[in-house]
Amino acid sequence: MTSFNLVRTDTGATVVDRLHVATTIWSRFVGLQFRRSLPTAEGMLIAPCSSIHTMFVRFALDVFFLSKEGTVTDVRRDVRPWRVALPKQKSHAVLETTAGAIELEAGTKLCIPSNATQLPSTLRFLAGSEETRC
Repeated sequence: MTSFNLVRTDTGATVVDRLHVATTIWSRFVGLQFRRSLPTAEGMLIAPCSSIHTMFVRFALDVFFLSKEGTVTDVRRDVRPWRVALPKQKSHAVLETTAGAIELEAGTKLCIPSNATQLPSTLRFLAGSEETRC
C-alpha cells in the first residue's frame, strides 16, 4: 500500500504524515478492518468513496468527507465500531483518522505535495499546484 503526506493548502501544514491510500476494490473493502489501532500521525484515504462503515474496526475514527476538489465537505467525529457514516452532501473521497488525532473543519482544502511520486489517477484531485502551498 502506497503512502503520501496530506497538507492543508491554506497554511501548508501537514495534516497527515503518512497517508495510506485505498483505491482498489480490495484495499477499499479491507480499509482499516481488523487493525488494532492507527497511529495518530497516520490516516487512510479511500477514493472513490461516498460513505463508510466501521464493521470490524476496533477503534473510534474521525471521518472527513472530501469533494472532487479536495475540500472537506463534512466531518463525523468519534465514529465508534459497528457504525455507518454518511455525508450530508455527496462526497468523492473519505479520510479516516484515529478519533481526536487531527483538527480539520468543513471548508478546509487539502492536497498531496506535488513532489509526491507515482500519484494514482484516482488521487489526482489532490495533486498540488503552483498556486497552492503544496
